[in-house]
Amino acid sequence: MARKKKIVEPEVRVNKKREEFLAKIKESWPMIGSSAPEDFGWTSLTKTIERDLSSTTQERMQQIAFYLYDSNPIAHRILELTKDFVVGDGYRFKAEAEDVQKVLDDFWNDPDNDWSMKQDTKVLELGLWGEQCYPVQINKHTGHVKLGYLDPGLILKVKQARGNPEKLTDVIYRSGRYARKERGLSIIASDNDPKSKSFKRLMGDCFFFGINKVAWSTRGRSDLLSLSDWIDGYDQFLFARLERAFFLNTFIWDVLCKGMNENEITEFAKNQQPPKPGSARYHNENIEWNVVSPQLESSDASGEANLFKMQILGGAGFPNHWFGEGDKTTRATALEMGLPTLRKLKSRQNFFKNMINHIFNFVIDQAIIHGTLPENINRNFAVMPSPILTKNARDVALTLDKFTSGLQGAVANKWISRRSAGDSFRTFISQLGIEIQESQKERDEYENEEPEKKEPEKIDIEKTENKPEEKEE
Repeated sequence: MARKKKIVEPEVRVNKKREEFLAKIKESWPMIGSSAPEDFGWTSLTKTIERDLSSTTQERMQQIAFYLYDSNPIAHRILELTKDFVVGDGYRFKAEAEDVQKVLDDFWNDPDNDWSMKQDTKVLELGLWGEQCYPVQINKHTGHVKLGYLDPGLILKVKQARGNPEKLTDVIYRSGRYARKERGLSIIASDNDPKSKSFKRLMGDCFFFGINKVAWSTRGRSDLLSLSDWIDGYDQFLFARLERAFFLNTFIWDVLCKGMNENEITEFAKNQQPPKPGSARYHNENIEWNVVSPQLESSDASGEANLFKMQILGGAGFPNHWFGEGDKTTRATALEMGLPTLRKLKSRQNFFKNMINHIFNFVIDQAIIHGTLPENINRNFAVMPSPILTKNARDVALTLDKFTSGLQGAVANKWISRRSAGDSFRTFISQLGIEIQESQKERDEYENEEPEKKEPEKIDIEKTENKPEEKEE
């Protein structure tokens, strides 16, 4: 029995192609509004706001960022500089309770976690991909935590809590041999179920951190996203100048053969070779040898190159003298220009510090849930990053001495309290990159101590009156 051929009307074909075209546009530009044909081009007032890149654009951003990090020296240096300053000499931590310190040490030094080695990579990839996802594995007996790693390229989407866009709930990612299966991980957050044994404890399957994003967006963005087009244009400009320089260094020999026809010139050329440096050449007045080089008329491109470079470095938040132009600035100007950059680096350092704080709180919660730590243990700890800028020790000592003397005078005159003086001192010394390791209990004890009162020396009035007056010579 012969099969009947399905006839597709031309109008149906057009509508199908139109739907496919609209789907592609909506995937690339989700803010265009509804996909219904009658609403095409309009934006719904009640539609959920989209602040994320589409999955295709997000994946493309990651590919471009990694390509630029691998191939472009400026992009590579921007990410490496950020990592070098944020990590510095490494992060340190100190817990008030010895048992908590042991739990954190075991987590930090675990061969699979190995934070001493991996903290550089974690900071670098945070800026490269714009997000980091660490799945967790928990020992069922001790609560010991091991961190894994989920490549951002496998993440399909991140879900938000209904009614609270700032709270992210789940990470949906691809898995399997060909990355075709979809699986989900719940993002670690506080358990708000009063009936649960882990009430008010951090629970979940993974950590997720994102940067360069607004409150309503779920995915992070690379530090190179806004710079990629300018870096690519700067690359093309430099390669064009490189090709021009290559052409300027080329030349040809122009040989004029007077009185010869085409066949004679062809025969003459067969026996001729371009002269080597230092060699001799013999000919009569009918043969003329001339060197011809290209005359490419163009202006000096250093100004344009510097303009493009400033656009890139300004967007990245780095001054020019950090990228090979130290001869064009003075020491005083360099210090002033570096202040915004140091603030930017300090902000990223604080973000990574808060990441470690969040992870440490989860580690302590799991140790308490599994009985490794008691419920009422003092869980206070401090994470201390490396100072962004190392100051001159002599200048710091002189400044600190003067500031301390001023605070002592203010307390003695009862202009400020001892607690206010202590807060001022800690704020001042933290700006010098020095972290004070002390508990709140110790701090309260120091501030409540009464200063030692020295008894005034007793003066013998009789001896003073009978003492002979000294005569001036």
